[in-house]
Amino acid sequence: MQRNRPPTPAQRRALAVALVEHYAAIVDAPEALLDSLLKPLPATLWADPRRISRDALQTILAGDGLRSRPIAWHPHALRLPAGSRPGLHWTFLAGLSRIQEEVSMLPVVLLDPQPGERVLDLCAAPGNKTAQIAIAMQDTGTVVANDSKRGRIAALRQMIKRLGLTSCSVTVRDGQGMDRRAGTFDRVLVDAPCSCEGTFRKVRVPEPVDDELRLRSAAVQLRLLHRAVALTRPGGRIVYSTCTFAPEENEAVVDAILRQHPEVLQLRHVEVPGLRTAPGIAAWQGQSFLPEIQHCLRVWPHQQDTGGFFVAVFDRLDGAGMPADETAFLPAAETNDWLAPLTERFGIPSAAFADVRLIRRGNRHVHALSAGHQAPRAPAPEMLGLPLIRRKSLPLKPTTSAVLRWGRHATRNRLDLSAAQRDAFLRRDDCLVSPDQRLDCTGPGYVIVRFAGYTIGLGQLIFDRDSPTVRLISLVPKAWARDTGAQDPGSGG
Repeated sequence: MQRNRPPTPAQRRALAVALVEHYAAIVDAPEALLDSLLKPLPATLWADPRRISRDALQTILAGDGLRSRPIAWHPHALRLPAGSRPGLHWTFLAGLSRIQEEVSMLPVVLLDPQPGERVLDLCAAPGNKTAQIAIAMQDTGTVVANDSKRGRIAALRQMIKRLGLTSCSVTVRDGQGMDRRAGTFDRVLVDAPCSCEGTFRKVRVPEPVDDELRLRSAAVQLRLLHRAVALTRPGGRIVYSTCTFAPEENEAVVDAILRQHPEVLQLRHVEVPGLRTAPGIAAWQGQSFLPEIQHCLRVWPHQQDTGGFFVAVFDRLDGAGMPADETAFLPAAETNDWLAPLTERFGIPSAAFADVRLIRRGNRHVHALSAGHQAPRAPAPEMLGLPLIRRKSLPLKPTTSAVLRWGRHATRNRLDLSAAQRDAFLRRDDCLVSPDQRLDCTGPGYVIVRFAGYTIGLGQLIFDRDSPTVRLISLVPKAWARDTGAQDPGSGG
């Protein structure tokens, strides 16, 4: 099989058979697992509850011919038939929903982050779990989204912008080397790099996995968990997860960290109502694990038509940890004068910004940062808060991210589009608007663009001096327009 060339059905089946045979001793129904691995993966997504309910999203999708059903164990998630393309739908492009494979939604549910806490996502890119953490915290407190590879940060940054999140610091550091200057955290998520056997159904070209790769991955995973233990405050919680079936990377890693920190860690028993799971296994290839390993949670693809996943939840007990430098990096605050493009043009009340403070990042933008945010001193954040105003444009230009976040509070200069105009706008095409559509507009300039009552972006009205024609210029970011159709229905992260 040539690299990057899709395997033939026979080749794909042979890879699946080898995988099932390797784990036949620990899976309840090997034949059912094989059948599942050879079927397309359903598309799944979740609604951003700050902007739209799951029921409302389901109704909108149904109106556009996209059938879906609620996922029983997750309050905001929907499942669509295999082959659906929700990444093309306007609700995704406008940041109302996020595409994510069903079992990848599990770690944040079990992490259970709370408003105002300080939370670390140690291996964050491409960012869906970071987004879920921030939203669960009502976009308050501090979320440090870290990844070891700078090349993976672009998707994380765009996700933060599209969802309008103000509580995130983005850092680049090998998670194994996060030091005390990052501070300590109430909760830490270690969604660890792994051999990815559980993603077999969604990858275009599945790669054979050998014991050497599993053991190399396990060594990295254990070091990441050691660092998470050191960075978590007593009384805090650590969630460890992988998308592989391999006990070497799952139960064996959990067993090792428990034996090395017996006075500091306790494995929490977890169940998720509505989700069929299996417990952690007791032994593998001659190695027996601690009895409490049964409290871990496995999801096999055949149990309810998903990918494969493993999760362990630890309580951090009293005990020695890394001496933390709790002095947060706090950039100087800017004055609220920078809010004028939003408050004066759109009539957004100043009170809508009471939970953020304004900071300057570089020469391009003023950012909005959640008021209680405590950024790490090191590694220095690559991104801090949400770009709000472009500083050097005349007139000052609000960002699309700011409009998506605060547009619902606007009282003027709002423009509602038809379905055809919406599609043109999201493609970055210009369109003509009627006098009736402009009744809420005070003249040429920036406008908040809406469809079906939901803010979908920022536009600019251009009046033609020689005719009554008024054009709407789409200001959808180029990177977002390029995302159209590029979304994997089984996207993880």
